[in-house]
Amino acid sequence: MSIPLLEICNLKVDIPLPNGMLHPVRRVDLELNRGETLAIVGESGCGKSLTALATMGLLPRSARPTVGRHVFDGMDLGTATDRQWRRLRGNRVSMIFQDPMTALDPCYTIGNQMCEILRQHRRISRRGARARSRDLLRRVGIPSPEDRLKQYPHQLSGGLRQRVVIAMALLCEPDLIIADEPTTALDVTIQAQILRLLKDLQEEMGVGLIIITHDLGVVAGIADRIMVMYGGEVVERGDCDQILSAPLHPYTEGLLQSLPRPGETRPGDDLGYIPGIVPRQTGLLDGCGFAGRCPYVMPVCTEAAVPMRDVAMSGDAPHEMRCVLEADATKRDPEKWKRLAEETE
Repeated sequence: MSIPLLEICNLKVDIPLPNGMLHPVRRVDLELNRGETLAIVGESGCGKSLTALATMGLLPRSARPTVGRHVFDGMDLGTATDRQWRRLRGNRVSMIFQDPMTALDPCYTIGNQMCEILRQHRRISRRGARARSRDLLRRVGIPSPEDRLKQYPHQLSGGLRQRVVIAMALLCEPDLIIADEPTTALDVTIQAQILRLLKDLQEEMGVGLIIITHDLGVVAGIADRIMVMYGGEVVERGDCDQILSAPLHPYTEGLLQSLPRPGETRPGDDLGYIPGIVPRQTGLLDGCGFAGRCPYVMPVCTEAAVPMRDVAMSGDAPHEMRCVLEADATKRDPEKWKRLAEETE
């Protein structure tokens, strides 16, 4: 078996608060192979971005991370020093941040920022760094790249800024790219272009790609595997087609119900939704975090922590979920979602 490019086991992040301890990330396991695309999905506040920041060693100073195993290409990052992280970030591991306007420094031109990254990690002249930057801008579909290098971030549109951030992530030909909601605040046409660009570059360069989003529909054509998070925990993970066609965890089922179905959902039809609100991730957390919003909840769900278990059928790709339900969605009553919504209202 090939060695994973990235392996994280039992990641936990705690953040002290004046009135207690916040647990935004708990018991997260993550594995990524070379050339593979993993999508981390879930609603806002479920711990997706903090998981990515922990992977990059960029957590805020107040955070208290613990991890059982954090290995990148054979390198133990659980004990990495600040100097080792600086050599790694932007070089072998790159991140496309959620907001390109705040990811770019407004005081420096695009060319200055791109050349700085190259000269930090490569022995290259200023002229060589500028030529490499120009080529990358052209590669990600930016017209007149020489002119763009002279411009400041505020002089570019949102779509162009997003392409610049992608080009910056590719400058040193990394082995791993983490894209944190790279299509947020972009219109549908630009979203499709950015996602296609990311997938094409990932296949061409053979890099591992982690894409973070709250929209399951976005990942349908780009991901190989999906990891669903809720309340700081991984609740389901498996092959992309498996999860999108036959979700097993009630939370994943609820997410998919909120999407319009081509050929079935008519204009004016109500979309599904998950009743209730996300519980506070503070204090002692026992039982299933989704129990308060789940239509299939049972007494056992609130008694103790629910472990991840393999629910794949014989011969199928690995499929895991954090739930006590049977691994057969056909035996569930879809009307329970409607009854739960009525009770909540």
